[in-house]
Amino acid sequence: MTKRFAVRETGDDRWKVVYTSTGTVVTLEGSPLDDLDRHRAEECLGLLEAGELVPDPSEDP
Repeated sequence: MTKRFAVRETGDDRWKVVYTSTGTVVTLEGSPLDDLDRHRAEECLGLLEAGELVPDPSEDP
């Protein structure tokens, strides 16, 4: 099964959550999921994959 989302390192031990199909940063209620610590990024990833968090519809590829 293909994952819709992934976690990517941005440097300086900061992380972002992106759509795997485009590499675009996922946004929730207008806030991008970037500049996160690794634990928070992975937590958001798990919640997105489980459907417990829903990204902004305008950003959904």
